[in-house]
Amino acid sequence: MSKRRKKSNNFIITIIVFIFLCVSGYFGTDYFLDTSNNIAKEASANEVQITTSASIENADEVDLNNDKLNIIFFYVGQADCTLIKLNDEVMLIDSGNNSDGKNVVSFLQEKGITQIDYLVGTHADEDHIGGIDDVIKSMEIGTFLIPTVGKNGTDYKNAVEAAEEKNIPIEHPTMGEVFIFEDAHFEIMSAMEEEGTSDNNSSLVIELTYNNTKYLFMGDAETEVENSRSWNKVNVLKVGHHGSNSSSSTKFLEQVKPQYSIIEVGKNNSYNLPSDKAIKRLEESGTQILRTDKANGDEVGSFWLTSDGNTIDIRKVNINLDGNG
Repeated sequence: MSKRRKKSNNFIITIIVFIFLCVSGYFGTDYFLDTSNNIAKEASANEVQITTSASIENADEVDLNNDKLNIIFFYVGQADCTLIKLNDEVMLIDSGNNSDGKNVVSFLQEKGITQIDYLVGTHADEDHIGGIDDVIKSMEIGTFLIPTVGKNGTDYKNAVEAAEEKNIPIEHPTMGEVFIFEDAHFEIMSAMEEEGTSDNNSSLVIELTYNNTKYLFMGDAETEVENSRSWNKVNVLKVGHHGSNSSSSTKFLEQVKPQYSIIEVGKNNSYNLPSDKAIKRLEESGTQILRTDKANGDEVGSFWLTSDGNTIDIRKVNINLDGNG
């Protein structure tokens, strides 16, 4: 069963300080700091092995009935939708546009998924929560997570009304909250609610840690969010705002240092995304870029990631859930 907990408290902080004082008093502060720095350097240098497999032509070959972490970055046109599954526990982050919701539901049901433990609407824009009301109406939902910014929008109201009709708990998480699937820990890294916050910057940004691997899902968060805190190094980044120039700043990328960066973006979209400038910054960071609008050469598709917690395998899959496609 999935669990939830708040991040640290004052008691834990007190214990950490006490241990530090005891150790530094016995060995000397320099020894303690040198040892910590060496450990940090060794950890940061330990890259997780990532392999990529050839394109899978038939989506039926995607088998989610395994004991690994499964993540699918779907092609839903100019929109976002990401599935995370570990054994019987499921999180769905966003659900595409209004026209995509039924396709998302159909795919999940075909794969034997009838319950979603955490349904996340990263923010109020239609290309992220437009299909969520279809998901809510068709599936069993444990908890619906969504920020409060943008609550007067039509798609936001439709999603909330659908959840209320089924008595599904609706929660507005804050930065630092943690949700747990066995060995998978999901932490809310940003959840801006200040007055004047844009829909994009209110995005629920989620970091997933699974044993020795890390993944970061940025929603549509922009530079304001990226500059608001420090970030951990991750193996895989779901790029913010479909590869817009307003996201993926150099300073941010220097911190997260992703081995792979996945952009969920529509083919020939009217916004001309991803931005050439953002792509250049990503390339200069050394990351490998994967785009749903060019998953198979010039053909659209999705990416299926599996991990045992020490290695990561990424496959291209012929899944197109774009309701307008």
